[in-house]
Amino acid sequence: MKSETKKAATDSARRDFIKGAGVLAAGAGLAAMSGASAFAQGTGNSAVPKVLQGKTALVTGAGRGIGRAIAVAMAEAGANIVALDIGQDISGHDVPMSTSDDLAKTVADAKAKGVEAVPVLADIRNLDAHEAAVAKALEQFSRIDIAVANAGVNNNVTFTGTSKSDFLNHWNLNTDVNVKGTANTLRAILPHMRDNQAGRVIAITSTFGRQGNDMNPAYVASKWAIVGMIKSAAIEMGAHNVTVNGIAPTGVVTGLGGPKTAEELAGFNDWMRNNYHKMPVGMLQPEDIAGSAVFLASDAAQYITGTIIDVAAGANARYTA
Repeated sequence: MKSETKKAATDSARRDFIKGAGVLAAGAGLAAMSGASAFAQGTGNSAVPKVLQGKTALVTGAGRGIGRAIAVAMAEAGANIVALDIGQDISGHDVPMSTSDDLAKTVADAKAKGVEAVPVLADIRNLDAHEAAVAKALEQFSRIDIAVANAGVNNNVTFTGTSKSDFLNHWNLNTDVNVKGTANTLRAILPHMRDNQAGRVIAITSTFGRQGNDMNPAYVASKWAIVGMIKSAAIEMGAHNVTVNGIAPTGVVTGLGGPKTAEELAGFNDWMRNNYHKMPVGMLQPEDIAGSAVFLASDAAQYITGTIIDVAAGANARYTA
């Protein structure tokens, strides 16, 4: 009986992890608990290297979570920020999206680092709106040097465990936001970078874009697609001195999906440490992802392109390719 109870608890924790894992760019980022790097800590310390000084970075899904953490870390490193987010809920998606107030906080946090920052409300599913957002940013900043394609959603619908209508809705949503939305970001920014013969593009994928699971295949497929886009764009843009790379985070605490109480988070983190991560940590914080984005945008990564950095506490050691 005890073994059956333990197995049930483990299975429940695993299901909760899969629900909460992946990059929910609309999620509400919590305060950093570990601070992955000097870039990511957001301390306002003048000793933080200004490796992006004078650059301008456009970050999608910047209202909360990983997007906000990256925007603030890049501001800390000296970059001006164009913070883009949808600012309203998405029909058919049961997770609240960021608001204009959330985006305003990101802009304020970035400005507090001593740089310029502007908010842009736009839906990445709409290419015309995305191109207009880039044009608006260029009205204030003469160029965009860095683009972070971070915005995305995560839905948990299996192939057989839901109704046909829910199945189709969630596949369409993941495809429209994660796949087409990321492609729209690349299409909106790459011509500008090609003309400038310089640029850094970073797309946020997931450990689930590098392996499968049985709980959210639509999300998994969308994140695999982003890896394919990264590889393809890197080949196309290499001759123009534009690098295109990705970051694949493990489960990140964004305030959406997964555990909702301190007790649930503690149990969740125990499961992560014992069953998914190889390092002795549970869920990561959004700030833990930001340092890798700053690195990929910096001159130190000028000859790195077409690659994926796994910020996964060793979960990525399971990959077979």
